[in-house]
Amino acid sequence: MGLLDKKSRTSIMYGVIICLSIAILFCIIKLATRPPVEIDPDAENYYLPVKEKVDLSDIEIQINEKKEEVHIEVEDRARLIEDNVNIRSGPGTDFERLGSAYKGFDFKILSNDGSDWLKIEYDNRPAYVFAEYVEIVPMFLNDDGEYEDYVSGD
Repeated sequence: MGLLDKKSRTSIMYGVIICLSIAILFCIIKLATRPPVEIDPDAENYYLPVKEKVDLSDIEIQINEKKEEVHIEVEDRARLIEDNVNIRSGPGTDFERLGSAYKGFDFKILSNDGSDWLKIEYDNRPAYVFAEYVEIVPMFLNDDGEYEDYVSGD
């Protein structure tokens, strides 16, 4: 007389058989999907798979093919180096004052002929600023739509 009745023992046996079947199936799948073994008779451990030898130049070529070409458009912009700089409608103090701007503001340069006045874009129209109040800075448009200093990697 056992501790379990015949029905319970049968259920347990079926469970064990199912678990063993799953384990055997898993082993068969692992064996079927493993990489083929190449035997190197000169190797000390000839029963281990031979490692694939890769030429580094092939890897470099593949990496270079995958690199995306990044193109950054750099433009010179006029950055103010003084506070409260007058922006004028023409190249001189006798021209109408359109407004003023502060240190750190930058503007698109429309033309720079080397004179005392720099032609810039101010409020979507041509304007002038006294050249001594600006520095010319290479900049690029970042992903947020704002100009940022360009620092060359050279």
